[in-house]
Amino acid sequence: MRGDCDLNIWFMIWVFVATFILGTSFWSFVILFRQKRAWDEFSKKNNLEFSSAAVLKSPVLRGAFNGIKVDIFSDRQISGKSREGAMRTIFQLSLKSPMPTEGAIGSVAFKNFMNGLSLPEQFSPADGQKLNAAEIYNRLQSADKLKEYFTPERLVALNAIMTIKNTPALLIFSPSDTILRIESPDPFDNSQKLERFLTKATEAAKIISL
Repeated sequence: MRGDCDLNIWFMIWVFVATFILGTSFWSFVILFRQKRAWDEFSKKNNLEFSSAAVLKSPVLRGAFNGIKVDIFSDRQISGKSREGAMRTIFQLSLKSPMPTEGAIGSVAFKNFMNGLSLPEQFSPADGQKLNAAEIYNRLQSADKLKEYFTPERLVALNAIMTIKNTPALLIFSPSDTILRIESPDPFDNSQKLERFLTKATEAAKIISL
């Protein structure tokens, strides 16, 4: 009797684990299906390139939205402390104008990444310049060359885009290229939500650009 009881307990545990795994996999598949449908719908409405290379992988969006070149895809986060970052929806915005020096400005979650760039200087806002130092970090090749960049309007835009809860952002730049990267845990499986978010992000990007 005791042996049968043990077998029943182990069978129940196996059923529970199997059900949990299948349920989680099914839910992930449902989210992925909804994401693909939403991104495809969004791409058609906004004349973006939609590609979906594999059934069980997230799609990719490319093109120009609100006057900004965008790439949207899923990838492991580079923010945070973990080397094996979680999967995130990545918004990569290519800004039109280059910057006067090399550097990176981003949510504090990107601090480790920015320190790894080995840039020697850091910009400290002057009195009256409202840059959220508790949540925004920066490393620069030359802080002096970037002083005039920090206008009140740009500081507001940087604070807005880089302090979104659970959605860190990184502006990385040089005299030849400027990229704004945003990492969101949201799969954006609703096309209207995706459009609202991307509209706000590109509006901020326009202000951040030189």
